[in-house]
Amino acid sequence: MRYIVGLIFVLALGVMGCSETTGGDGGSAGEGGSGGVPSPGTLLSAEEIDPFGLGMNTWRVLYTSEAIDGTPIEVSGIVSAPIEPPTEGVRGVVGYARGTEGLFDACSPSWPPYAFFTVHTPALVNFGYVAVATNYEGLGTPGIHPYLVGESEGRGVLDIVRAAQQIEEAHAGNRAVVWGNSQGGHATLFAAEIAAKWAPDIELLGVIPSDPVSELEVLVEAQADIADARGLLWMMTVAYEAMYSGLNLEDVYDAETLGAIAGLVDQEACVVPFLEAARDVENAGFVTNPADLPSWRARLVENSPGHERSDMPILLLQGSDDAIVPQHITDALFDRLCETGSQTDYRVFEGFGHGASYVLNFDTMLEWTNARFAEEAALDTCPD
Repeated sequence: MRYIVGLIFVLALGVMGCSETTGGDGGSAGEGGSGGVPSPGTLLSAEEIDPFGLGMNTWRVLYTSEAIDGTPIEVSGIVSAPIEPPTEGVRGVVGYARGTEGLFDACSPSWPPYAFFTVHTPALVNFGYVAVATNYEGLGTPGIHPYLVGESEGRGVLDIVRAAQQIEEAHAGNRAVVWGNSQGGHATLFAAEIAAKWAPDIELLGVIPSDPVSELEVLVEAQADIADARGLLWMMTVAYEAMYSGLNLEDVYDAETLGAIAGLVDQEACVVPFLEAARDVENAGFVTNPADLPSWRARLVENSPGHERSDMPILLLQGSDDAIVPQHITDALFDRLCETGSQTDYRVFEGFGHGASYVLNFDTMLEWTNARFAEEAALDTCPD
């Protein structure tokens, strides 16, 4: 199935609308990259689109980043900001790392109907923040999306904060808090880990991962037994085969499952068809669990967050009844975050399923975010 790696899916984001803006006062990104290549976070284009609420402007943006092999890439996303300029200074930025949508361009959430951005974006903008959300690498730009490849996700999350500073009308500053749910929680944690080295020009004040994907070498075994999660494993393994040499789907799946996965890839299917196709496939079709293969296991460990200390506070949210990322996975993540010295406030919500910790806790997340911008001390629930 190595032909999967060779597929290239391109959406022509270069042909964007006529109402574009580049430049502005903020951000350190620009022409400072080596060999004349723009630095990560350089805004390439910003197309004004219909906003998601009153009193706000919204732009679909294209900006630069870097793939895990060092190749310069383009990434797309959304930036929203209040119409009225701030009374003084610049606005704080709240980044959102989205949950699982798919591997291909058709799955990009920054194209109509935009439902993904209507949950909290208007409220954040109403409170005076600039709200930004990356599509991650490969969704709306060339290549397959590196699903659950932590470094790639983290770079996309940080670089859109840089890009927003270059939209003059947004008045975005370099101080940010990042939220993320599920895959987005995974991305948020990696953004926290790499921020000091990857984006020292950004003052990342804190991160809020909810129901985050972690402990991948354990999670793959758990999700193989969860009917509603098996399609996520198929997506992750397709992405890993595409990203890492030496990983082959033939080592993981039986022939029938390989055929089903190939068909979904040919269709450029998004998350729902993957979930539906895999739901009744016993043990996800594994002939060998990837966690039992040294080459695969190494990548699973590498892409599990929490192995590096984060310099900023973490608010970790988890539902007790989460059937996609079970609580014991996040319990283990919390233990390791504490072991590395990451300041972590862990809160478990009884009866909440997957995603509810994000959707139902806006007031809690906003209060915590406001406190970070106010430079108040954050709670740490790690044991002494």
